[in-house]
Amino acid sequence: PKGDELVLDLYSGVGMISLLIAPFVQHVTAIESDAIAVEDAKVNATEQSARNVEFICDDVGRSIGRVASADVVILDPPRKGCPADTLRRIAALRPKRIVYVSCNPATLARDLATLEQSGYTTHEIEPVDMFPQTFHVEVIARLSPLGTTE
Repeated sequence: PKGDELVLDLYSGVGMISLLIAPFVQHVTAIESDAIAVEDAKVNATEQSARNVEFICDDVGRSIGRVASADVVILDPPRKGCPADTLRRIAALRPKRIVYVSCNPATLARDLATLEQSGYTTHEIEPVDMFPQTFHVEVIARLSPLGTTE
């Protein structure tokens, strides 16, 4: 991060990623539909004195339409991935970077195809074995608008 980015953290849960990057960016807007997770995220933010993070309890697909802009979008959806219309709304924001964290490589592949049809290209995909000796794997993908290398 350069320090001036506006970050949109979707499916933010208890704010782990939001609070990790908050010291390095201008502002983080985190959206999560689970009210208990959002309350926990607010407590976590208070305990870490994070003043540049806003936690919103709402449906990601519905609330993304109210976001004016984002330089970076972080996605960490459930195993079923993101609805195609949500991905198209994200692409319409024209963020400089999308970071997609997935626990299901199959839905990640499907969602990356939708983002690529919406003008993004995938630059990196990194598997992370957080659950040794199981078939579960986390995968992180980095995308940017077609024609850029950011």
